[in-house]
Amino acid sequence: MKRLAWVFCVMVLSHITGCAGLPPSGSNVNEQIDHWLSRQEYGKALATLADAREAASPSIGNFSELQARVDAQIASFERHAIAEADRAAAAGDWETAFEKYRDALARLPDSTALRSGEQQLARRHAQHLERVELDRLVAQGELALKDLELSRLVEARNPPNWLEQYSSNRRLASAHALAAALAERGRRALEHNDLTVAKRVLPLASRLSDAMDIEALNARLQERLKDEELRASRERERAAEAARASQRAAADRQDKNRRPGIDPQRQEQTALLLADFKRACHEKDFLEAQRLMAKLEKQRVDDPEFEVLSKELANEIATHVKHLTKIGVIHYSRQQYDEALKVWKRALALDPKNEQLMARIKRVKRVIGNLQNLRTKSGAAQ
Repeated sequence: MKRLAWVFCVMVLSHITGCAGLPPSGSNVNEQIDHWLSRQEYGKALATLADAREAASPSIGNFSELQARVDAQIASFERHAIAEADRAAAAGDWETAFEKYRDALARLPDSTALRSGEQQLARRHAQHLERVELDRLVAQGELALKDLELSRLVEARNPPNWLEQYSSNRRLASAHALAAALAERGRRALEHNDLTVAKRVLPLASRLSDAMDIEALNARLQERLKDEELRASRERERAAEAARASQRAAADRQDKNRRPGIDPQRQEQTALLLADFKRACHEKDFLEAQRLMAKLEKQRVDDPEFEVLSKELANEIATHVKHLTKIGVIHYSRQQYDEALKVWKRALALDPKNEQLMARIKRVKRVIGNLQNLRTKSGAAQ
C-alpha cells in the first residue's frame, strides 16, 4: 500500500512539473512568448512567434516590435553563452565549456552563432590535445635518450650479458620508434612552416636514431633555420641601408639623368638588365641572376639596391650550394650515384671554383665508371 502511494505521488509531481513548463492557460501570444523568454526557452518562443505569424493572430499588436524584442534577447543570450564557454576553455575546463554549448543549443537549437562557436571550441580542443600529445611525446623521447645514455655508461664499465643485451636492444627499438613518431611530427611541421614545433622534435629524433630519413629531415630543418636567420638579417640590413641611402640614391639618379653625354639607349638597356636581375633574384633563378649580375658589374652600375641584392645573392648561392652538396651526399650514401652526380653538377655550376665539389664529382664518376665496367664484363661472361 505504501509503495502504491509513493508511485501516485511521483506521478502527481511529474504532472505538476510538466504543467509548470507550459504557458498559462488562456494566455495570448504575447504572454506565451513572455513565458518562454522568462524560462530562456528561446526556440519555443521563436516557434510560438512563427505560428502566430502564419495564423495572423489578432492578439499580436505590433509584430515587428515583438520580433525585435525576441531577437535582442536571443542575441544577448548567445553572446553570454559564448563568453562563458570561452572563459571556461581559457581556464582549461573543457568539460564545462562544452556543457555550456550543449545547454545553450538545447534552448536555441537553430542558432548559427552557437553552432559556429561550438565548432571553434572543438577545433581549439583538438589543437590543445595535439599540444599535450606533443609534450608527452617529447617527454618520452627525452626520457628514452637519458635511458640510452645511462645504458651506454654502464656498458662501458661492464660488458653486458645476454639479458642486459636483450634489454639494451629493446631500449634501442623503443628509441627508434619514438624517433620515427617525432620525425613524422617534424615532417608535418616543416610542411606547414611551423619551425617552432620542428625545432622541438627533429633534433631530438636525430639523437634517438641515426636513420637516414630522420637525418635528412633534420638537415632540412637546419637549412630552413639558417635561411630564416639569413632572411631576418637581410631585412635588417636592407632597412638600415634604405634609411641611410634613400635621399642620396634619389639625388644620384636625378644627377645621372641630367648628365650630358649619357647614351639614352644604353641607359634603357641597363635598366632592363637591372629589372631582369631583380626578378631572377626574387624567383631564386640563381644561374640567370649570376649571369645578369656579371653583365651589370661590367657596366659598373651604381645602384644601392643592386649592391644589396648582389650581397644577398652571394649568401643565398653559398647556402644553396651547401644544401645541394648534402643532398648529393645522401644520394651517394644510398648508392644512388647518378642522382648524386646530377645534384653535385648543379652545385658546381653555381660555384665553379669549389674544389670539394670537383673532388666529389671526380670520385662519383670513377665509381660509376667502375660499375659500368663490371656490368660490361658480367654481360660478356654470360
